[in-house]
Amino acid sequence: MCAVYFLLHNMNTKTEQKPRIWTGDFMKIVIVNFFIFVNFHALLPTFPFFVESLGGDAVTVGVATALFSLASIIARPFAGWLTDTRGRCVTLIAGLAGLSLMPLGYFFSLGLAVPVFFRTLHGAFHATASNSSATWAADLLPKSKLGEGLGFYGLSMALSTAVAPAFGLWLMNGFGFRALFLAAAAVGIAGIAIGLSVHKRPKTAKAPLRLGSLFEKAAVPAAVSQFLYMTAYGVVEVFVAVYAVSRGLGEAGSYFISMAIATVLARIILRKAMDARHEGWLVHGGNALLVLSIILLVLPAGGHLTFLASGLAAGFSFGAVQPCLQTTAVMLSPEKKRGAANSTFFIAFDFGIAAGGFIAGALVKAFGYEKMFLTMTAPVVLSPAALALSVRCQLHGSRREQS
Repeated sequence: MCAVYFLLHNMNTKTEQKPRIWTGDFMKIVIVNFFIFVNFHALLPTFPFFVESLGGDAVTVGVATALFSLASIIARPFAGWLTDTRGRCVTLIAGLAGLSLMPLGYFFSLGLAVPVFFRTLHGAFHATASNSSATWAADLLPKSKLGEGLGFYGLSMALSTAVAPAFGLWLMNGFGFRALFLAAAAVGIAGIAIGLSVHKRPKTAKAPLRLGSLFEKAAVPAAVSQFLYMTAYGVVEVFVAVYAVSRGLGEAGSYFISMAIATVLARIILRKAMDARHEGWLVHGGNALLVLSIILLVLPAGGHLTFLASGLAAGFSFGAVQPCLQTTAVMLSPEKKRGAANSTFFIAFDFGIAAGGFIAGALVKAFGYEKMFLTMTAPVVLSPAALALSVRCQLHGSRREQS
């Protein structure tokens, strides 16, 4: 009897101690991240219409978009440092407060200069909120399930991509810009309320601002690979709508829906693999899928089904590669520098999209869409090799330092 009691007690203890992903605090951070990206994606397709309503043109829209991205890139390392030294909660709430206030700035805008100014600040606050949210999510996950957990965390971004653009356009067309901006502010305020209710708040140590504290070198291998991957993936996202119209395939809404569905499926199906030391084949397989997606996109005889198949391949690719590389960046970095690790990773993410767009624009003008897309498969092929080479160089450098 004693032996039976001991075994049952031991089993219960093990069950109780089994690490869980879906704690109350983690679910709250996932919801907060969903709100951060609803704020972002609801304004992404609608802000150009707002600029045009104030008398702006495509150049003004381009300047506002570029300033948003530039402010985001510049703010990320400082957001990482604040997250590591001043705390996840304080930095997240500051970022969400900015996400709530910036749409109200658009609300009261009369000329063009004011909304462009607020749009620039919006980029900095978006970087601050998203970086601290991702870092806090990693803190709330058991180490043995970090990859799986970050994959689920990333679903909030994928769901916002599927829902928020249509929601923003519906508000704009049905109720006007002011209703849209009030809704964008409201989701930021809701994020603040939920963020303040998270109980587990990791301790941080204050440290002076130094160049070395803004970046994390252990995250560089994953960041380099992510940069190369995003130069191509970002180009697909940016140019596919215009390309679809030029090919007579209609609007690209179905393409983005298929991408979102495939991203969700990838993160559910591959959730265990991300913690089972399968990073190599996930990155190789994901990059191969993106190459396949681009080939399907430019097939001369391709119709609407091929077009949708390309979206599914691109979405599944992103669902496999992005959380895998982010997990690698976080796992290789010290816990006290997770904020810097995430900022290093997402700077590469943002730079990849910016660089890809710049290169692709020049290629389209010179050679057309099909040759541009095919040329952009080159960085995808290099991405896994860059990850392996960067890791090898970093290990060699560490050994030299030790010796």
